[in-house]
Amino acid sequence: MFKLEQRDEFARGSVAGAAGAVVKYIFNELMQLLQIAKYDNNATAITVTMSQYERTLFFWLYGFINAVFIGTIFGVLIAFTFSYILTDRFLYKGAALGILIFYLNFGNLSFFFNYPPDFKTLPGDMVSMLLSLMIYALVTTDMLRRLQFFTQE
Repeated sequence: MFKLEQRDEFARGSVAGAAGAVVKYIFNELMQLLQIAKYDNNATAITVTMSQYERTLFFWLYGFINAVFIGTIFGVLIAFTFSYILTDRFLYKGAALGILIFYLNFGNLSFFFNYPPDFKTLPGDMVSMLLSLMIYALVTTDMLRRLQFFTQE
């Protein structure tokens, strides 16, 4: 009988995606702290489920938890992508998946989210998000490697 899950994609993808999300979150917070980006990671993490956010501890924690949950979802999707579509050169293809997530998130699917109105007009924020999503996908892919995801048959 065929089973969709072949390599423990849900568990390993969730752990890898959560790790990638934490690194991505730290990177985005650093970009805002350095004033390269106007908005912090919560501008995207919170506005997936809420129409606005404030700069308070509650919203920061809610945004961080939301970012980790979103990271786990994409981590599972990345794991399944590597199981069924992509082979070898995992880090290179992981970075490409990060770019794909960026273009879907801020291009085709952006009308689903409540991003701040000027968000997509700010070069620092867009470059920061592009780099952070590439970092996210690279960390997620590397974590899958460390979890021996690619050595299973």
